[in-house]
Amino acid sequence: SSPKGPFPEIAGSGPMGEEDGSDGSARLRPQLPHLKVGIQERTRSVKDLQTRLSFHTVHDQVGEKDDVRVVGNHPALGGWDVTRAPRLVTNVDIYPCWISANPVYVELHAEIQYRYVVVSKTGEVSPREEEATNRSIVASGEEMFVEDDGGLYRQKTNTVEDFDEEDATGVHIKMRTPLVHKMTKDQKLEFIKNLEGEADISAYNTVFVVSYKLPVKVIRLENGDFDVEKRASTDGRNFAFLPMLQDIRDRKRANVVCVGWPGIHANNERERMQIEKLLLEYHCIPVFIPKEDLEMFSSFCANYLWPVFHDIMVFFQTCNPRPFDEQGWAAYRTINSLYSSAVVAKHNEGDLVWLHDYHLMMAPSFISRKIRMANIGFFLHCPFPSSDSFKSLPVREELLSGLLGADLLGFQFFAYARNFFVSIKRIYGLDPTFRAGGFMGVEYNGRMVYTKVAHFVYPFQESIKLSTSETVRAKTLEVKKFFEGKTIFANMDRCDELSALVPKFRAFKRFLREKPQHRGKVVLVQYIFDAWSSGETAFMESLRAEADAILDMNPDGVLTSTPLREGGEDQSVDIFIRFNLPDRTDQVALFKAASVLLDTSAKAGLNLMPFEFITAHQDDPEKDSVSIVSEFSGCSRVLLGSLRINPWNANEVVNACDRALMMEPAERKERFETNLMYASQSSPGEWFQEFLCDLKRARKDEGATIASLGFGTRLRHVYYGQDFRKLSIDEVIFSYQRAKNRVFFFDNEGTLAADRRNMIREYGAPKGDVTDLKSHGTAPNSQVLSCLRALCEDNRNTVVILSGRDKKMLEDWFKDVDGIGLAAERGFYYKLPKETGDHWQCLDPNADYTWKTYAFEIMKQFVKRTQGSRIEHKGSALVWQYRDADQHFGSWQAKELSSNLKDLLFGFEVDVAEGTGYVEVKLRGINKGVAVARVLDKVSTLFGEVDFVLSIGDDRSDEDMFEAVNKLFDPCEVEDKNDNASTWSTTDGECATQSSDSDHRDDSKEGLRKPGGLRANTDGSLLKVIRSSGGGSIAGDLSALAGGGMSMGDISPRHKARRFFTCIVGQKTSAAKFFLNDTEEVSELLASLKASTVRKRMDSSSFTWSSGESGASGLRGVGSMPTIGSLNFGQPKMRLGSK
Repeated sequence: SSPKGPFPEIAGSGPMGEEDGSDGSARLRPQLPHLKVGIQERTRSVKDLQTRLSFHTVHDQVGEKDDVRVVGNHPALGGWDVTRAPRLVTNVDIYPCWISANPVYVELHAEIQYRYVVVSKTGEVSPREEEATNRSIVASGEEMFVEDDGGLYRQKTNTVEDFDEEDATGVHIKMRTPLVHKMTKDQKLEFIKNLEGEADISAYNTVFVVSYKLPVKVIRLENGDFDVEKRASTDGRNFAFLPMLQDIRDRKRANVVCVGWPGIHANNERERMQIEKLLLEYHCIPVFIPKEDLEMFSSFCANYLWPVFHDIMVFFQTCNPRPFDEQGWAAYRTINSLYSSAVVAKHNEGDLVWLHDYHLMMAPSFISRKIRMANIGFFLHCPFPSSDSFKSLPVREELLSGLLGADLLGFQFFAYARNFFVSIKRIYGLDPTFRAGGFMGVEYNGRMVYTKVAHFVYPFQESIKLSTSETVRAKTLEVKKFFEGKTIFANMDRCDELSALVPKFRAFKRFLREKPQHRGKVVLVQYIFDAWSSGETAFMESLRAEADAILDMNPDGVLTSTPLREGGEDQSVDIFIRFNLPDRTDQVALFKAASVLLDTSAKAGLNLMPFEFITAHQDDPEKDSVSIVSEFSGCSRVLLGSLRINPWNANEVVNACDRALMMEPAERKERFETNLMYASQSSPGEWFQEFLCDLKRARKDEGATIASLGFGTRLRHVYYGQDFRKLSIDEVIFSYQRAKNRVFFFDNEGTLAADRRNMIREYGAPKGDVTDLKSHGTAPNSQVLSCLRALCEDNRNTVVILSGRDKKMLEDWFKDVDGIGLAAERGFYYKLPKETGDHWQCLDPNADYTWKTYAFEIMKQFVKRTQGSRIEHKGSALVWQYRDADQHFGSWQAKELSSNLKDLLFGFEVDVAEGTGYVEVKLRGINKGVAVARVLDKVSTLFGEVDFVLSIGDDRSDEDMFEAVNKLFDPCEVEDKNDNASTWSTTDGECATQSSDSDHRDDSKEGLRKPGGLRANTDGSLLKVIRSSGGGSIAGDLSALAGGGMSMGDISPRHKARRFFTCIVGQKTSAAKFFLNDTEEVSELLASLKASTVRKRMDSSSFTWSSGESGASGLRGVGSMPTIGSLNFGQPKMRLGSK
């Protein structure tokens, strides 16, 4: 569109993403919607898709009272009217940068023309700016920064940029981590608000809410048709779930689809189709479960999972425990697979999946197997058990693996999350990890699994409507009339042992005996629903034996009671029970009529009944109702106005009942209002929305490479960067054969030899002093030593073993391998036979070792008091190991020891490092990375440029080695020694583009590129990228890159890139570029290298030149070079078309 106003129409220039140039183009930084969404956008209609724009520019000649504005053809930019154009602001910290005071909103994909102007206080535009050209952009994404300042604002605010994500169009997404101490107050506030990474849920998002049962129930009519019953099922929370989901849909916050069992079995395919069509109106997808599987599934959940997750171990503690239900476990897996298949069939990219409760703990893993990038959340409504209870399950690893297939795990309270963290620590050895913004989770197989603690929210506003309805008022009066003149203690519980109903009834009878003044004036009314079965059970019979009467409704809806006994010593009727599940109006009416809630749950995840009781009394003028809740109910952690009791302490229950009746009115009112304030301050919709926003933030990294490991229910996915893959033996051999100067770095234990350090256990603290410490290790086997000998026999190879062991131990292990290099104590001592002979060199001959005495003495004290810990002496380092100790106690002790060592050794040239299972004190600047750099320097000095490196290790100490090799030989990295020149790194040739076709490659496998021949490294630094066009030579002969004088064209694209390999043993997060699964694969690689070395040597020894001459004078030694004159090249052939 043509610009309106006084400015000429000048076309913009430059594509998105280019540097700011003379043509007026802007350097853009659009951000993907899922990374950052404006807060204001949450309330906007989905039809009004807009982009939020912020402008940055530079002006250093602006009058004191002048304004800098951005004006353009869009109404948000004033429509070329300078008086309505948005202002830019600056301050002393960022001057001469000017930035938008407030962002502006434009339509998505709108073409915007704009320019910056300086306006005086009289409204006059600076003549210099009038002569400037227009700039143009296209609005992209939900937020875009238009940087026309060359990045000066970011430099002023000291931001560090990592080019770590890229969208489908190749636009770079910059994650900014400012230095907070140099921010202004407003900048700090904005930074804090953006820590969590905003996310939003809109009508564009489809959310699959997956639970065992649908929030509605399908019933079969007498005529054979089907209908939907909206009455809540007996899981204790559906009465809150269904209105919440409907509210979400009505407000178009998200497209919510429920997945679950419809409550009925279909007899044939026609009935299935009928039910599916019927539920379509309610946005529900039914999962049809075979009857026999459902019975076994229900039994497994009821008899195993439900008790264990509530820390009830009765069936494991009997003298004749029943065996684990293998058939039930098989049914559990089968049904979880059915639910997963139902989701997968309807899932589209970008959808969210939210699974609920312990019935579906395997479903996250099953879904992620079929849709690896699925965004999966799981919320556990019941408690997570203690680690001892959870470990009693024979399928504990399978259940944990299933849960860890999710991106976000939700728990009602932190106590349950803590139990989860303890379990994964003791079973998988995983520690919790914390992120900015309060996020917490665990790193599992190369990705973060986040956790969220936020209990389900009671629907307060919706429940007020019910509690104040005429129906409830009438039923309340009926209950009060039935128990006229008596104070009612009431509650509603599930019919199982976890409700502790028998102890409650006995404690209430004891209360009446010990406090006779209340006898005949109070009653206990207990409503009970049975969640697992119908009909009589042994437990129900035990309740009948303790109660005095049964409540029920007659056909006319009138409340009646039936005494359970006649005569006897105690004639009073004080405890009434009602077994059948009442309508919710009956439940609310009971709570409204009652004065005291009495909860004695032995274990409950949340327990919504106290919330229901509080809401029922919210309109009481006196506000004198009292809640007595068990300290084992989750609600007791948040309803602080309640009287908390230990239900197993009968004295506490008796005293609490008496106190509830005798409490002063002022205290009653204060306690009630405390509970009411908490119950009324949130809603299920907010809980739903917040969880989904966090789920969206926790989604998997789209740039990850995924591999599957394991079988069956223990199959898991491992995520790692795109440049991390399994080491190809063929690729190593290919590069090895073409290299002239090769260097090998090998760790020993865990790499060349099996790591058996965990098999060694010493009792008590070590005797003597630090010099008496023993070191234990494992030598490589004879096959490995044979391979190393073969490698060392080739004078083009340099083989170095780097270990934490001492010099003597390494010499004993490798004494039969002539020519091998050794680096003991992580490189503090080293020897290279080709350079130092048999003499050991030391990185720091003048090192001060007096710190060892102090460190050893304090470590010895901690060994005495930490069972399973020990001290390792590694020459230049002392290590306190606690891998065999209780992991939580050990980590507590490690923190204390680390703190003590830092204080004690202050002033010594040592570092105190705390890692997983150890605390280490080592000489500063000593590690395998330093040793590797020293060796490479010496080898290149002696033999010329190194053109092949293979480094393999298995643990944290080897990461320094990998980082050193990567830094020296990382693809595309150029050491810029001069401003005008840069030298090639003799490494991956994939950086040197051999033809223009490479410009269209998928750059995701070689890192993100930056315009202008720059590339972002992982640490945020920019690396030069050398490009070439055509087949010309760059920076010298390309044959030098190939090794062996070979042309680059002779090497296949797959192999020509890599000749420097860093490899970790085991698939885990590492700085290494490759991995091997175990020491057996390392041995296989060494055997292949040995075979290649021997074959090459044999081929070279049998090679002869033949000149065609006969006689003794014509014979030459093996491998000797003939004279040029003796070579017969044959007759030249005539080219086609030649004369």
